[in-house]
Amino acid sequence: MAQTRAETPADGGTPPGRKPRQEPEAGSEVRIGSKLKHGRLLKGLTLRELADVVGCSESMLSKLENDRLMPSISFLHRLASALDTSIAELYAEPDGDAHGVHHFPADRRARIFDNHDPANTGTWFERLIPVARSGLLQANILNIPAGVKSDGLVEHVGEEFGYLISGELDVQVDGKTYAMKEGDLLFFSSSLPHGYENRGGTVARILWVNTPPSL
Repeated sequence: MAQTRAETPADGGTPPGRKPRQEPEAGSEVRIGSKLKHGRLLKGLTLRELADVVGCSESMLSKLENDRLMPSISFLHRLASALDTSIAELYAEPDGDAHGVHHFPADRRARIFDNHDPANTGTWFERLIPVARSGLLQANILNIPAGVKSDGLVEHVGEEFGYLISGELDVQVDGKTYAMKEGDLLFFSSSLPHGYENRGGTVARILWVNTPPSL
């Protein structure tokens, strides 16, 4: 889920007329830098070559590969595509026990932050289902602060739905905006461009389910 901001530079820099936004440090819970570097090396690309493909700086890619920075979800989609992989694969965890059962305690759920200072106003999501390479289902709880919107429309393979747990959230799908309130459900094909914006005054919490996994 993401929404276009035409004024946002491709490398994540500061748009004209806006105050610079501090680059968030990658959280200790989720580290994908080594997978990004491995994918780049498998493609035979230098930092500069990959930076040119995805539209960012070498410095930004270096920070990502060294887990010093977490990219926005829309940028991560672009990066994964350039490396012929997916966000789900980057975050993939080992499959469950011999019976394929995962026990995922609430206090150990991964928290992944989306391109904002996680201690301040950034969007973050809780991983409800660990992403396995053989998995077909993905579920997260997105926590979207008031006034925050995603940074680019996303399109990918599959289907998804969102169930708004609390707050209010505008979700844009294929050019139409759906004003969601607590208890509302939205279901659509993932191939349609989609994004979100929280125009309400409180944090919006939404259960989001995808199949196959996309982030």
